[in-house]
Amino acid sequence: MCLDSETARLFALVLEARRIPCRLRRAGLGWTVQVRRMDAERAAREVRLWRDENREKTAPPPPPPLPGATEIVPAALYGLALAAFHAFSIRPHPSLNLYPLLMLEQGSADAGPILSGEWWRLATSLTLHADGPHILGNVVVGTLFVSLACRRLGCGLAMLLAFLGGVLGNLCNTLALGPPHDSIGFSTAVFAAAGLLAAQGVLEGRGGLLRTLVPVGAGLGLLAMLGSGGENTDLGAHLFGFAAGLALGLPAGLVLRRTGKPPAWGGFLCWCAAVLIPALAWIWALAAAPS
Repeated sequence: MCLDSETARLFALVLEARRIPCRLRRAGLGWTVQVRRMDAERAAREVRLWRDENREKTAPPPPPPLPGATEIVPAALYGLALAAFHAFSIRPHPSLNLYPLLMLEQGSADAGPILSGEWWRLATSLTLHADGPHILGNVVVGTLFVSLACRRLGCGLAMLLAFLGGVLGNLCNTLALGPPHDSIGFSTAVFAAAGLLAAQGVLEGRGGLLRTLVPVGAGLGLLAMLGSGGENTDLGAHLFGFAAGLALGLPAGLVLRRTGKPPAWGGFLCWCAAVLIPALAWIWALAAAPS
C-alpha cells in the first residue's frame, strides 16, 4: 500500500520508537515503509495499535528513542582511541624518533603551513589535545553527540561525516583567519556532529519554515553554551565545524530518506574510513618531518 510522505514518516517514527528497523522507499507517486520479513507482523501490529490509540488524537508520534548500546559503544570506542593516542603523543618515544614537540609541530592546524600545502594538518590536528581535561571533555561530549547522530544516520556514516565535518571546519577556519592562527583538538568534529543532528532535525521538521529552523537555533544555542567560553577556545573552529556538519548532514539525510541507513558492511567501511583517514594523515605528516 502506497502512503503519502507525511503518513509514511509518521509510521517510520512509530517503528523507530519501538526499535523496529525500517526504511522509506518511493513507490510511484507515494511511499512505502519497508521492514525485514521477520519483523513484518510485529511492525503491522505496532502501526495498527498506534493508529487505534491516536485515531481521535492530534498528538505527534513518539520521538525516536535514545541511543542504545549499538550506537554508544562504537562512538565510545572511537573516543577511547583518541584518548589512547593522546597518551601516546604526550610521551617521548626515542626508539621511534617521536617526541611531543615534533608531533605538535607537524600535526597542529597551523594556518601558514596548511596554506603552503601541508593539508594533512586539517586531519591530524583533530587528534591532538592540550591536556587531560581537553581530551576528556571532547571524548565525553563527542560520544554523546556522535551516538545521537548514529541513531539517525547509522554509526559508521555518522562518525565518518563528523570527522570529515571537522576537517572541513578546520579548512574554513584556516581560510577565514589565516596565519598565524593555530589550533588543535577534536572539538571541531564534535560540533560537526552537532551540525549533523541539527540537519536531521531540519529534515524531520514540519509546520512551516520557523519550526523547521528550530533545530538550527538549538544547535547555535549549544555552540554558545559549550563552544564560546575560555581563553583557549577556538570559536571559529566550533562555528565552522557546526556549519560543516549542517552542510554534510542535509544531503546525507535526504539520501537516507530514500535508501535507508547503510547496511552493516557499509557502516563498517565508513567506520574504518574514519579511523584510516587520520592514520594516513599522520603517516604523511611524519614522512614530511625534517630529519
